[in-house]
Amino acid sequence: MAKKQTKSGNFLEIIGGVNVDKIGGNCSLVEHTDEKGETTRIMTDLGRMFPPYTTDFEMALPDVTEYFDRLDPQTDEYTKALKPIDALFITHAHEDHIGALVDYTKMGYFLPPIYASRYTCNRIRVAFKNEGMPSPNMTHVKHREEVKIGDHMTVEAQTVSHSIIGAMGFMTQIKEDKKEINVTNNGDFFIVEDMPVGESYSREDFIDLIKRKPPTYFMVDSTSISSTQKKRIGFKQALENRMTVIEQNPDRSVIVSPVISNSNPNIALDCEAARRLGTKICLDGKGLTLMHKAMLMSQYDDFEDIIYKGKIGKYMADKSIKKKYIVCTGAFAQGLREYKFNQSNTQMFALSSAVKMAYGLHNDVRVNKDMLLMACQGIIDDINGDTGPEMLQLFASQGAKVVMTPRDKKVANFEEVQMQDTGHILPDELLEVFADIKQYAPNCRIIPIHGNPEQCRAVEKLAEKVGLKTHITENTDLINLETGRGQPSKKKKVFNWIGIKALYPDRLHPDESIPPQGKREYWRIDEHFQELEKIGEADNVRIYNPEDKGYYHIPGGEYLGEAKEDLVIRESMNQGRKSKKISRKEKGDQKSRAERDAAKREELRRRKEEKKAKELARLRKKSGKSFSFDD
Repeated sequence: MAKKQTKSGNFLEIIGGVNVDKIGGNCSLVEHTDEKGETTRIMTDLGRMFPPYTTDFEMALPDVTEYFDRLDPQTDEYTKALKPIDALFITHAHEDHIGALVDYTKMGYFLPPIYASRYTCNRIRVAFKNEGMPSPNMTHVKHREEVKIGDHMTVEAQTVSHSIIGAMGFMTQIKEDKKEINVTNNGDFFIVEDMPVGESYSREDFIDLIKRKPPTYFMVDSTSISSTQKKRIGFKQALENRMTVIEQNPDRSVIVSPVISNSNPNIALDCEAARRLGTKICLDGKGLTLMHKAMLMSQYDDFEDIIYKGKIGKYMADKSIKKKYIVCTGAFAQGLREYKFNQSNTQMFALSSAVKMAYGLHNDVRVNKDMLLMACQGIIDDINGDTGPEMLQLFASQGAKVVMTPRDKKVANFEEVQMQDTGHILPDELLEVFADIKQYAPNCRIIPIHGNPEQCRAVEKLAEKVGLKTHITENTDLINLETGRGQPSKKKKVFNWIGIKALYPDRLHPDESIPPQGKREYWRIDEHFQELEKIGEADNVRIYNPEDKGYYHIPGGEYLGEAKEDLVIRESMNQGRKSKKISRKEKGDQKSRAERDAAKREELRRRKEEKKAKELARLRKKSGKSFSFDD
């Protein structure tokens, strides 16, 4: 717990996520100081935001540097947190809620203990493993489980529905003497109770919660409140709509469905469609690979009979699969803007699978008249309002049939069919939630989050309809939870971000400070993405010691043994394998085989890298631009 303070009190700070014109960077904080002066703090979510392409920054993170201890990787200087956090609760595993975790660790910051659902914990594990880093200290919490933090704070987990497995809301209860304050943060959610994969929101359980702990404040996902989608069509109708599109285009032998990598329930629609067609899907893109690993680790294997076991080159060449069905990264046309404008000579960037196809850069898939592109994910103006339509038109110009989810602004003359629902709560659904809150907690104050000013005001109007009061906030707002007032008498804190630059070698502009594999620079920037101060950098290498297998290196620290949870995961994935005692000779033989196998793997890796380097050189020469094969 934090050092003693002079005054008791309870506060809610909105750190990020309530942005004027960009989505992401979600983060909030609840703080309690008791009568003895002991302070307890919990943070909810720590996500990334994607800046405009006109900046030099690849992404931006909410500036929470005052809350974490740090060991500077460059100087080994240790800095204590000004306001230490006791626990970090993660609502779900979308990048705008977890995307800052890896980079804060790379900068040398020590994350507090993390609490989340089983799938969210595993998705974070594979993200860290992908970087060659040990997992953070994480605890899997279950529906309706309570976590005690300090002497007076309890956090209760509740399952909610969202476009990802394992989404949770958290009710934070502060109880001291006769005072009780309950703050609910459901993250991103909606109220459907029959999710196709994973657990679902339960109205019965929600009412039970707010009857037991009437919320004082309720933080509301505002994303789709001003949406053009007025009603939810549901999983069954969305599947029927997709099948109709496919059946109306029988001559298209290759189906491509760009998705958000972590939106498992929406990917389930593709799996069910493929099952009806009697074919298999191929997952193409790094994000989908990591998602699939996390699903298996969490024992979600609903679609293993539908998912092709092999890479896309093998899949496309497999003559036994007549109808190809590719589920790929690129729902938001990631990489298209960077490839098109190539703002920096030193910048390389990841291209999503769909963008590679659109530009003719994919090694195994060519766009032609045999292709049906189902753009099921709706275009979001704040994210891909310009790049999304351009990517679709690139597909169409090469002969592909494009069918897309409806939007306000027409794109070319493409057919429009609603093929999936939004993962966020809609106005009529939110009115139902507000009606329940009004009945059991009539004095609850609604706080719109995860939205721009227009979306937050739309929530306010809905709350007024049922007679609930609203507190409209901005980033860095500090709310006194006892009085309900905003930050009194204090000057409003300036809101900063941590901006991340991706730098790579450029033969035309040599820079000895950039290693062959590239590096990342971390800058403190203002809300207009202007540089304020460089706070660190990290080479693009896995933080891993190859001479000591199974051990990892923490920046500025010592080599540590493999994390216990990784061993548990490995054991759970290898169930059924029997262990047996072996002789010293057998051990020696195994070691020799292992060394030979390692040498073979290293030789294969070297050849693969040489082949990739030659192909990159050929494509760069052809296009005159820099890009990478990574997703």
